[in-house]
Amino acid sequence: MRSYRVGVVGLRRGLGPARVFELMPDCRVVAGCDIDAAALEQFGAIFPQAHLCSAYDEMLAQGLDIVFVASPVPLHCEHTVAALDAGCHVLQEVTLATNIDECRQILAAVQAHPRQKFMLAENCCYWAHILSWQEMWGQGLLGDFMYAEAEYIHDTRYLLRQADGSPTWRASMAPIHYCTHSLGPLLKVTGERCVAASGMSVTSGTGDLPVRVKSGTEVAILQTASGGVIKILVAFGITREPMFHYYSIYGTDGVLETSRPPTSPLQTNAWLDSVPHLNNMIEMPITENVTDAPPEATQGGHGTAEYMMVQDFVGCIRDDTPPPLDIYAALRMALPGMCAHESALQGGQIVEIPDWES
Repeated sequence: MRSYRVGVVGLRRGLGPARVFELMPDCRVVAGCDIDAAALEQFGAIFPQAHLCSAYDEMLAQGLDIVFVASPVPLHCEHTVAALDAGCHVLQEVTLATNIDECRQILAAVQAHPRQKFMLAENCCYWAHILSWQEMWGQGLLGDFMYAEAEYIHDTRYLLRQADGSPTWRASMAPIHYCTHSLGPLLKVTGERCVAASGMSVTSGTGDLPVRVKSGTEVAILQTASGGVIKILVAFGITREPMFHYYSIYGTDGVLETSRPPTSPLQTNAWLDSVPHLNNMIEMPITENVTDAPPEATQGGHGTAEYMMVQDFVGCIRDDTPPPLDIYAALRMALPGMCAHESALQGGQIVEIPDWES
């Protein structure tokens, strides 16, 4: 069996998935890159065999097969393109890029290197209830798509500043740009594609950070190619604990919906015309974790999602099959948020979402 040499850039976020790569029988983590000395030290203690460096070019020179890009979002385009140019397969953390032009650059790099695999590391697509919903949808139990909505509520105001008080990259990121945790699972389940976006930003807030970031709240209304509608709420500046993701999908023959905190653990419910009973509601004993995953699958964090995601990615390299979340899936998840923010800057006017798949 061939052994794949894995390098990780961005060792704070990348630490969990690196643990998962080590669980794959044909993967070895051999390099780590970060400009933070403390992150390098922590990574080196867990992976003593890894070559540690602060320069990305130095890491790419280690003869890698796979690069996991977990650096800050403003570096995603640069790091992904460089890894592809170096002959590596790339699993890239969300969100895809900071703007539409960078998305186009990543697409061009992927197209220029057809033998290499690119996959977006959208772990929310790998929660057990999302995988189950996808199976139900594929069986036709929900009928045709009508409407869906999702919310990502996470108070991240503490991440807007460095220890010295200077703003971090997150302080300038439009919240709805980070819509893939919400939109990704909805598109994975239904197979829909968004064609137009309307967005609104909450402009309340005080302080010296931009007001749209201080409030950290944006909403997108998205039209799909089939004529359906999706609503996405992303809120990073709301006093609401614990953080949560909420999803609901309405089809012509049924509805799927998750619970919100304080309900714990997560509950998923279904209403199906094909299963008539009192109120037509079915409580589904499915939460975030895949029950038949090995015990060590939770080492990456986010339950078993990281394990299932990395397993899929390595599998597509091993078997030379298309990545489940390829560049086109990544664009379908990322571009709507960017267009929704452009719409918000224009007072909510509808903005057409680029389609680069034809």
